[in-house]
Amino acid sequence: MNSNPVIPILVAHRGYPACYPENTLVGYEVALQAGACYVELDIQLSAHHTPFLCHDDNLKRLTGIDQNITELDDGIIKTLSIAYPPSTIVADTTTSLTRTAPFADLLSFCQLLEKWPKAKAFVEIKSESIVKFGLALTVETILQVLQPYHEQCIIISFDWQAVSLARKKGMERIGWVIPRWDQEHEKIADALAPDYLFCSIWRMPPSIEQRWNGPWQWVVYTINDSQTALQYAQQNIGMIETDTIGVMLSDPTLKQHAC
Repeated sequence: MNSNPVIPILVAHRGYPACYPENTLVGYEVALQAGACYVELDIQLSAHHTPFLCHDDNLKRLTGIDQNITELDDGIIKTLSIAYPPSTIVADTTTSLTRTAPFADLLSFCQLLEKWPKAKAFVEIKSESIVKFGLALTVETILQVLQPYHEQCIIISFDWQAVSLARKKGMERIGWVIPRWDQEHEKIADALAPDYLFCSIWRMPPSIEQRWNGPWQWVVYTINDSQTALQYAQQNIGMIETDTIGVMLSDPTLKQHAC
């Protein structure tokens, strides 16, 4: 191991989903307390066009309920909750209840983030909401919530038109999540020139020479062990998304870039 390794910046992917329900305030609070400088969250709109933290449109995986969040009223969403990961569940034997956390809206998250002024959030606009409500309405609705907190937030999406529109609407920094690695998408990246370019570790070519060159900062996902994270950092990958932010920041080397 290099005695002076390049140290990546870690991004708390969906909060701390290895130990807490994904995209919930409790997960983000613990991630920020652990020293996360960056967090990542997913946004879907409700039927009322309220931005909620949620990765999937259909809620069956998260709640067991086969309904789409984009078709539900805010009041119903606020009655739903997400179970803790199986490895961390502590059941109450007297009531047979399992620990859960409620869904959170984007405003509540921003109010939490504000307590850590050095931290930044990658706010991902999900494609299902764009399809359901249209590009302009979805982007503008989310930007309205983020406006007072824009210095701490970076809009990202698989939809390059969404991040392009966010930039035109005044967002200083944007990130594009690459849906495919091919020449067509390389041309989009070149034209868009995002501040951050996100790529799955399974999609990114192993050879540095094959990777696209541009003004962006690379962010790869998802890596949950320090050795692999440091290996990618040696290859000029400056940011790493992880599901295990608390464990990763307990590593003495990675902790040097904690906030």
